[in-house]
Amino acid sequence: MGSTLSSGCCSGRESEEAKKLAQEKMNRSEALGDDISRFDLAYDKNDIQEFINLLSSTQPIDKLDEPMHPWAADPKTVGALAATQLAILAARDSQPELKDEIRKKGGIQGLLELLKSKEEDRIDGAIVALSFLSVNNVECCNVMFDCGVLPYLVKCMSSEIDGLRAASAQTARNIFILGLNQRKEFMRLGGITVLVSLLNPPTKNIDKPESWYTPLEAVYHIEDLIIDQNEELLEYTRAIRKCGVVEKLQILTKSNNRDVSEAAEILLARVAE
Repeated sequence: MGSTLSSGCCSGRESEEAKKLAQEKMNRSEALGDDISRFDLAYDKNDIQEFINLLSSTQPIDKLDEPMHPWAADPKTVGALAATQLAILAARDSQPELKDEIRKKGGIQGLLELLKSKEEDRIDGAIVALSFLSVNNVECCNVMFDCGVLPYLVKCMSSEIDGLRAASAQTARNIFILGLNQRKEFMRLGGITVLVSLLNPPTKNIDKPESWYTPLEAVYHIEDLIIDQNEELLEYTRAIRKCGVVEKLQILTKSNNRDVSEAAEILLARVAE
């Protein structure tokens, strides 16, 4: 009898444990499906706050049929997909107020957390979104600087992916032109060395204009770094010289891309000793 009671007792406990495990599994399944449902609902409503809330989501999504972006890795999680959606909204020239809404609702801080990750899709999505947010928006650039985005931009400027290098450099430029404090921090982080390295000419598809985009933009960024309100900042001119800017510009003056060669000649005339 005792044996039977003992067996029944254990059986009851096992049954309760099984129910508990089943419930936990169901809860996890519901939670996994929840972020996708939330994203779909946010998409239908253009709900910026919900996109920002979803940036932290690591829930996997199905592989996309076609690439979403020329160079950025396709999103593999809801969080990266939310970053991509914020980038799309920030890129709307006809609705510049969307950038301010994203900023006011904490979007820049949320994107910064993606930059801290090691997942390529999350980093790429964050850089694309931040690059659009930084265009013609001083307030967004100030927040990026204050919350510590610049070190991650400098790091991404050394990427092997040309598009990521260019987007990161453009965003960094939009931040460092804010003032001397931003320039000093950019220099302290090693940004000048990396920026000058972007002057290296392409090694592939040199007949295609888009292959020269990064060095051409780097020329313009360097001009913006060393000149503030038509005044040359000699400290930064000396810094870029030490990084070999003269030699790199001399090479670019021989480029078969006219825009690049002309821009390089103008900058070279200014920085050559």
